[in-house]
Amino acid sequence: MIEEGKLGVQEAVWLITIAIISKVFFSGPTTMVAIVGNADWYVTILSAAIAMIGFVFIYLLLKRFPEKDITEIFNLSLGRFFGFIFSGILALYMLFVSSTRLAEFSEVFKVYILPLSPNWYIIGFFIVSVFVLSRLGLESMARFSKLAAYPMLTGLIVVLALSARNYNIKNIYPILGHGLSKTITTGIMRSSIYGEIIILAIFAKAFQGIKYIRREGIISIGLSALIISASLLAFTLTFPYYIAQELLGLVYQMAELIDYGPFFQRIEPITLFIWIISALISITIIFYSFVLIFCKMFKIQDKKPIILGGVTIIYAVSLIHKDITTIIFRNIDFMRNLGSIVFFILPLLTLIVAAIRKKGDRQNA
Repeated sequence: MIEEGKLGVQEAVWLITIAIISKVFFSGPTTMVAIVGNADWYVTILSAAIAMIGFVFIYLLLKRFPEKDITEIFNLSLGRFFGFIFSGILALYMLFVSSTRLAEFSEVFKVYILPLSPNWYIIGFFIVSVFVLSRLGLESMARFSKLAAYPMLTGLIVVLALSARNYNIKNIYPILGHGLSKTITTGIMRSSIYGEIIILAIFAKAFQGIKYIRREGIISIGLSALIISASLLAFTLTFPYYIAQELLGLVYQMAELIDYGPFFQRIEPITLFIWIISALISITIIFYSFVLIFCKMFKIQDKKPIILGGVTIIYAVSLIHKDITTIIFRNIDFMRNLGSIVFFILPLLTLIVAAIRKKGDRQNA
């Protein structure tokens, strides 16, 4: 039986929050601005509200099957055959997300930091860190997340605060962006931005009970929405939407503009720290989720060979991507629009089937 230890509320909250907000440092804001214009900063709040509803389905499912994780619940509710299929869909999707995010990181990193370095070199160094952190396990990831969270949050606040002199309040107009219907549709479709909340169900046994999982889920989504919305508002105030939709790594771009005289400028190293650490935690926990689900599906007790084989796969898949345009407009767009089906609809369908078949703890149901 695979054991992952026990995690406290703070470790769980920061692990999930960092996994969610890491998108802010890549192409996420750029694509959001391209779709909804300068309404991006409050569209994400609508997405968070939809994700909170999705989390309610996950919470009710976990409550119906106490002391079980999502893979075991699929089998108990749907039967072994369909449970295996649902688990396989979730596992493959987590593998796809981790490889795409790694490819996105390497492309954006190459644009700003190592323009002459080949992708295999950048991805190779990063994948070694993913391998090491995965071997250490979930508990080490969570404690590392808690340790890194406070300097990361402080650094982000410093960048947003020092960028204040570049803010232009006129950039938030027109408030409705590209139209109210577009804003609402995008907010609903892109609730998958907060889809990493499914990690609480994947590692449910490590989070000390359903009462704590409920608290961790609510806090994680709320805190992530606050950070993402504040960051997007800062981007909107700094760059007109017709410029922002042409830029990658808006946090880095904002840091480049900070200039308070000859003794205080060029604070991009702060953003690099936030950027690299958040990407490492995000990619590793998503990849490790794939490893755990795969081991549960095939009843494998030793995760080490699966971790080694898994990092080899995502390394190879990350190199297949043609360029940053392909990653953004094909893979990431697919993830944002259809990811909610995997993260929220699969648990909802499982919950409905469990209720119909009268599976699980009837008292909790």
